[in-house]
Amino acid sequence: MKDLMEDLLRFLTWNPNLGLLASAFLTSTAVVLVAWAVSLQLQRRSARARSLVWRIAVAALLVVSVWRLMPEAAPPVAVMEWRVQLHGAPTLEGPDSGEVAAMILPEKSMWQSALSWLEREGIWLWFGAAAVLLCWRLCTAFGGMIWLRKQSESAPEPVLRLLQELNAPERLGCRVAQRLQSPMLSGWWRPVIWLPPEVSAWDDKRLLAVLRHELAHMQRGDVAWHWLAQLTVCLWWWQPLVWLAWRSLRAETEHAADDAAVLAGGNTHEYARTLVEIAAGLPSRLSQMPGVTMFGGESVQRRVRELMKASQWRGRIGMGAMSLIAVVAVLLAALAVTKVEFKPKAPVYLSEAKLVASGLDEKTENRQAWHADFYGTITETLDSGEMKRRALERVRALRPNLEEKDVEIHAAQIPGSALVRVEALSGSGKYAQVFLDALLDEFFAFRQTVRELRGEKELQKLSPEVLKAQEVMEESAYELAEFQRFNNFISLTSISNQAAASLAKIHTQLEEQRKILEEEELAMRNIPAALTIAQTRVSTDQPLTQTEKDYVQAQSELRRLENELKYLLGTHKPEDAVVVETKEKAAKARFLLNALINPLQEEMTQRTEDTRRRVTVLKKMLTEKQGEALDIGKRIAQQDKLERQAKAAKEAYDKLCEQVKLNEKQAENTDFVAIQERAQPATEVMQSGLIPVWRLWKSEPKQPAEESTPKPAPKKKEPAKAAG
Repeated sequence: MKDLMEDLLRFLTWNPNLGLLASAFLTSTAVVLVAWAVSLQLQRRSARARSLVWRIAVAALLVVSVWRLMPEAAPPVAVMEWRVQLHGAPTLEGPDSGEVAAMILPEKSMWQSALSWLEREGIWLWFGAAAVLLCWRLCTAFGGMIWLRKQSESAPEPVLRLLQELNAPERLGCRVAQRLQSPMLSGWWRPVIWLPPEVSAWDDKRLLAVLRHELAHMQRGDVAWHWLAQLTVCLWWWQPLVWLAWRSLRAETEHAADDAAVLAGGNTHEYARTLVEIAAGLPSRLSQMPGVTMFGGESVQRRVRELMKASQWRGRIGMGAMSLIAVVAVLLAALAVTKVEFKPKAPVYLSEAKLVASGLDEKTENRQAWHADFYGTITETLDSGEMKRRALERVRALRPNLEEKDVEIHAAQIPGSALVRVEALSGSGKYAQVFLDALLDEFFAFRQTVRELRGEKELQKLSPEVLKAQEVMEESAYELAEFQRFNNFISLTSISNQAAASLAKIHTQLEEQRKILEEEELAMRNIPAALTIAQTRVSTDQPLTQTEKDYVQAQSELRRLENELKYLLGTHKPEDAVVVETKEKAAKARFLLNALINPLQEEMTQRTEDTRRRVTVLKKMLTEKQGEALDIGKRIAQQDKLERQAKAAKEAYDKLCEQVKLNEKQAENTDFVAIQERAQPATEVMQSGLIPVWRLWKSEPKQPAEESTPKPAPKKKEPAKAAG
């Protein structure tokens, strides 16, 4: 099985276009299977939750097709790679020679020729067939809409009346089409409900069930998702699981619309009976229509069984299901933006060297622990990043024309001996050998430097890092002391609290004045509303002015006289003296009321300007207080920062001091390390394993052009080969 898998991956590596098709198949299969598994988990939940899962799956499939349609314009976010060893392929670069052996290829068989043609034309076949299928679907839908328009008429008045009772939007149309087999909804911006000619014989219950079902489709945006699903199956015409996803989406869409209709109507049994009665007059197979049909996507028996199930989640998703759907959405998004690639494994070369190491203090009691620490220090030092950096600098200085490669170093003690094996793995055998030799030279130079430092007694001479850490610690402590000299933390905290209280008070006053200003400006637009403003000002303990009192009194008198006049006109003749006298009094009161409007307007204007000035003053005070609070907050934050810096500097200095003391203690022990074998010529390492590697997408950097003139190499310093 493993050999068969390796052969398949090798074949896809040699044929990149077929590998692209396999990548698309794997990604789309994973998307549909994840959505199917989650849909099964949500069987006890509502159809609305399951339809949302399939909608997310359709969107993910569209994203996957975009990555395949535009690989240059939209690079994948992540890559999952399968790398295999290409046995029998010509070696592009070897450790010692760059020649490529000549290959004599046999004649291709029929199936090999077919695969070669599919390799060349497979992508064009995929998207060409998708374009043809999509154009056919669009032309069919366009022709169907033209036919419906010609063979239809406006819905009868009872249907329109029921639509109004259901609060249908005005942009929704309703028409009756001849030879239409099933109720249908089409259009997205200006939707239309299409009804069969049998609608004239339907009663109100059946009409309400159908209209509620179609309104549910419109509110859920099922027409747009219907065409997105159509686009998806056209793009993935060769993937059977995508057709399964499309059918599942259609089925769950109908179930969700049924649930919405039942919730709106309130009677599940009557709605199920209506479905059965309408479906009884339909043919066994419905023709394809340019919209979301009420029948044809799912068997009526299954829809009735779903309706008869007692579920507390009907029409609802719930927090648990929503959380699961959110996790699935993230997972499907990760799958959609992940591209599967099949690449050959680059050859890896191994160069090996051996060191001999020994030494033990006679006073040491636990010899096993000492040996573990001794050899562990050697291996960790050889494998450290600092040693690799020094070795890289040495290689660049001594071999400037040698192309750089990534090198992986492994060092370990050979069990039961005093030998340490050091291995270098790289894509270039020559570079692995040169780098390993440079690493050994730098390792012994480092050991010699450490031995020289051990002889010093004063702390400042032993480690420049200690001096630097001491300077940083003293500087941090001085900055903190200087800051605390001019800034008292307790005072700053108290001032900050006072500033916060003052800001809250000013903000409250400003909001009150703004509210008063809004009421006064509103009254300015309608002078008769001055009475309401006057009453409001009374509630805020502001007395009425004399003009306002006169206005209120005149308005009250006018209202009384008008009511009295209405009564007199009902019981006396207009020529009677009492009627004429009352009319004259009412006219006089109206004149006085109109005469008071201008003085009242002037008073209101003056009052509004005063309030506006108070608002401006409060805004200025608020800005000043905010600036003061911000300055205090910055000073408090600065003190916290300086305290953390001083503490970190003190901890770093103490740590270095402890390390120096440990080195002084270890200086009493003696050890011996020498080279037994230098780096050997590299040999190729055969790798195995079929586990894919997932990584974030990162374009490979371009290698800089080699300079024509080599850099001058510095004078080489011979390091000590053995210390002891």
